[in-house]
Amino acid sequence: MFIKKYFIPNFLSLSSILCGFIAIILASYNEIRFAGILIILGGIFDGLDGKVARALKAANNMGKEMDSLADLTTFGIATGFLLYQGSLYKFGPPLGILIAASIPICAAIRLARFNTKTKPTKMYFEGMPTTWAGISIAILQAFYIRFFPPSFFLTFVIITSFLMISKFRYYKANKAFFKRLSSLIVIITFLFTIFVINLQVAILIPIFWYTVSGIFFSIRIFPKKDNIETLKLKF
Repeated sequence: MFIKKYFIPNFLSLSSILCGFIAIILASYNEIRFAGILIILGGIFDGLDGKVARALKAANNMGKEMDSLADLTTFGIATGFLLYQGSLYKFGPPLGILIAASIPICAAIRLARFNTKTKPTKMYFEGMPTTWAGISIAILQAFYIRFFPPSFFLTFVIITSFLMISKFRYYKANKAFFKRLSSLIVIITFLFTIFVINLQVAILIPIFWYTVSGIFFSIRIFPKKDNIETLKLKF
């Protein structure tokens, strides 16, 4: 049976949605770790759908919209519910619910803004990517929920929600980004922490670094023109 090539990236987007849906069900049974792992798995599918679409030359408007719906479902709604079930329920309604709801609300705002842009930039995201916000929160909830008090998650969610709808520039994971001095420092620190302390602590380094990197790069970048290709870092 012949399968149209655009079905493959769409299937990956649907797989991400499925992961988000199952994560909600698992979180409702207080299976916080497994729910977080499902969101992380959804992030893998989300990272693959665009690459596969470009490789097959099957990118289209339907795939773009489906990718946004997957992001909202898995990294917005499912992540917000996971947060409430895992940590923010301790603040009770309405505070815990409202703070948890800031994730899907800000994700929806960010995705709608991104989809209405006529000329998306190639080197950076405007505002923290929704996928990164969801995966970061999922990792913290799944593996670090006993390491941090509920007040930490409350603060982290407020900051993350703001950064998603902010104008701060988050560089995409390309060769130019990883060649930058700041990224080299993060990699060295990450490897040092693995060997000297442990892997669990080391994983926190890229999570917290990329979360605040948009603020850092936005302050250090001085555009000469509107074209992103003319942007330079001042070190």
